[in-house]
Amino acid sequence: MSVSLLPITIVPVKMFQENMHHIQMSHSLIHYWNIDLQMTHTLHIGRHSIQVSIEGANVTKNELLVSDRLLQECFLPIEEMNFLASYSKKGYSITIGPIIGLLTDLNDKGEEPDFRSIHAFCYELHEVVLNMGGFFHVFHFKDYEKGSLQGYCLQSGQWIKRRIPLPGVIYNRIHSRALEASPLFQSFRNSISSLSIPFFNDSFLSKNEVHNLLYSEEHMQPYLPETSMAEESAIKKMLNKHGKLYIKPIHGSQGRNIIRITLNGEEILAELSSGSRKEETLQFENYTRFTHWFKQQQKKRIFLAQQAIPLQTYKNRQLDFRVLCNKNFQDTWKATSAVARISAEQQFVSNIARGGEAMKPLRIFSALSDQKTAIQQLALMKELAVEAASIISQKCVGLIGELGVDIGIDQLGKLWIIEVNSKPSKNFEDSDKKIRPSAKALIEYATALSFSGIPVKEDN
Repeated sequence: MSVSLLPITIVPVKMFQENMHHIQMSHSLIHYWNIDLQMTHTLHIGRHSIQVSIEGANVTKNELLVSDRLLQECFLPIEEMNFLASYSKKGYSITIGPIIGLLTDLNDKGEEPDFRSIHAFCYELHEVVLNMGGFFHVFHFKDYEKGSLQGYCLQSGQWIKRRIPLPGVIYNRIHSRALEASPLFQSFRNSISSLSIPFFNDSFLSKNEVHNLLYSEEHMQPYLPETSMAEESAIKKMLNKHGKLYIKPIHGSQGRNIIRITLNGEEILAELSSGSRKEETLQFENYTRFTHWFKQQQKKRIFLAQQAIPLQTYKNRQLDFRVLCNKNFQDTWKATSAVARISAEQQFVSNIARGGEAMKPLRIFSALSDQKTAIQQLALMKELAVEAASIISQKCVGLIGELGVDIGIDQLGKLWIIEVNSKPSKNFEDSDKKIRPSAKALIEYATALSFSGIPVKEDN
């Protein structure tokens, strides 16, 4: 990112009504930015723009004295606040931010709002912004109306609902695919697009979409299990070829509603991942009987069929790895964390939501091989995850700043990409750290978008 950012402190001051659009700064900052005091400037805060005049004052270099009325007009608290700022000589403008909005389908029926599975993560993001400089809030799209926005800000340890500034960037953490597809959300999304507010992660990704995007790159094909839409002929052909398949909802998450089918002579054994800690198992005497049952499942959701790779296990439990990838300040993908996921007993999916357990990858690798090989495997896994994230973000419509890549290792040590998630869980990362690397990376990327004005990619 080419924009130079300077930490500044906004100090609210009482001014007469006619001076409310008048800001004061140190002579050294005026000299640093080479500001022409004769010119009227534009002050950008989030998506709010105000014409202001600038005057030198005997204040600390990085302080900006701003009318409390101007802060009110921008819907910011009347208090000292730390921000980052950039100056454009060409545009005679000062941009202050970042104003970061996290969009989610929160529950606000109780005394305190509930941000559901990302509630603790919102505290982390607030802490990162507080340390760096900026303004962070959480909101639901139903609270947006004609350029006006209500949302939650953390004040004295409590999330308080208030009128908030339109953000300079929005991080999308809507939990529900149905809600994301609703007319109300689409109307909000169109409004945000018309205001040129960068919006990431744009939407959920379907499993078949991810597979097709990765498969289109020839060098990625060896890392992908054979995958097809779960049509009757395709399932039969793949089952005869591989002997065992996973049948997954293309819009599924958290390991729900997955079916593992195994060919045993003429019989078909079908294991179902359910809400309980024990899998449900069904037995069909032939393929025709299985097909009759499966057609009933297809009335509820769309499935794809995936080759079941004989992955390495840990203590006879299913094992895979989640590598979290984030874009950073330079718009480059990095692996910010990795965990091993071990399934609960009696489960064939390793998801934490299904009772799985998270462990440090090197501990697992070291148990399965020697220390040197363990370090190499982890490095290769992160490299593969970053490559997958880069391909998907390049080929998808919209901005993507975060992806969770699920990778398995087979009995011969070969890596396989199982799934990629655009709304990865925040409940599995290293809890030893108060602020996790992914939180810092997300705020870095949001800040870059906020100041650089990267346009949302359009469908070609």
